[in-house]
Amino acid sequence: MGWVAAVARRGRLVAMSLPSPAKELAVAACGVEADFGLRDPLLAALADDLSRYFAGQPVDLGRHPVDLCGHPPFRRHALLAACEIPYGEVRTYGWVARRAGRPRGARAAGQAMSRNPIPLVIPCHRVIAAGDRLGGFGGGLQMKSALLSLEGHRCDVRRLFP
Repeated sequence: MGWVAAVARRGRLVAMSLPSPAKELAVAACGVEADFGLRDPLLAALADDLSRYFAGQPVDLGRHPVDLCGHPPFRRHALLAACEIPYGEVRTYGWVARRAGRPRGARAAGQAMSRNPIPLVIPCHRVIAAGDRLGGFGGGLQMKSALLSLEGHRCDVRRLFP
């Protein structure tokens, strides 16, 4: 699906890109400076898992530790709630909002997902709108649809099909 870049600090992921057509675009999407001289064991394990994931194998990308320090509390809680969504399953923005402690905060949950600094590991693509609508996605609805299809869902760029 393209190039994916990731940045780790002190043994935790701090940034990651969605697949991009060019390496430079993937790195730029991380929004933080990277040091290409180091071979981090976390990043090596993540690269192996991503290869398996994009080959269509069920992989728990959420096993990789993340650092969400500096994010507002609700966003942090919403992003961590998304981490609870298993491979091949989806939940609604309302579900994320309830898990994050704001039962009426579906829109706020959507905003939190749109600011996800570590997509794929924090699986915001598994969060959909009510009525099986895909909702939004930072990488575009075609990318969201492709990721959900990779995980076994039937969908188009607007909705999931039972």
